Amino acid sequence: MNLLRRTLPLLSCLLVLSCVTINIYFPAEEVRDAADRIVNEVWGDQKNAPATPQEKPQSFFRLFQVSEAYAAQDINVSTPEIRAIKASMKQRSTQLFPFLDSGHVGIAANGLLTVRTTEGLGLKDRGKVSQLVKQENNDRQRLYREIAIANGFSDKAGEVQTIFADSWRQQARSGWFIQTGDGWKKK
Repeated sequence: MNLLRRTLPLLSCLLVLSCVTINIYFPAEEVRDAADRIVNEVWGDQKNAPATPQEKPQSFFRLFQVSEAYAAQDINVSTPEIRAIKASMKQRSTQLFPFLDSGHVGIAANGLLTVRTTEGLGLKDRGKVSQLVKQENNDRQRLYREIAIANGFSDKAGEVQTIFADSWRQQARSGWFIQTGDGWKKK
């Protein structure tokens, strides 16, 4: 009994020091990194791609704090379906760039493309731009669904799209139109 009384406080102290909370969460940062890589791959290297944040060094006193551990998730973006979608988007991008450069097509707040205006376009180009935007948006939505499915959070395709929307807008070229809360703005 004496041994129990002496060791119980020590065991309690060790228990408190070793507490770790494990949270299973939607891996927003990992999806953001994947989105930046995919947008860069589809559009090619952009001068204004966001910088990768630096990790902060851990202090010695961090060892004695109660901390949280997150179940890190390596985002799978290389299934055959995802690779095929990315290849399709990359191939189409060279046809879309002139319409993005001219302002006929813009990047909406939801990250999808939209035909802003057909002014100055002939009938053939109007049909072409509409078809390109429709195909691109279909591929983007398929990509978001496939990433969500491949990573076990199939009900989160909308969140994947929101994260990708930021990447598409951030990596847009200077002079392209992007939709903000205040309407259409030239980047």
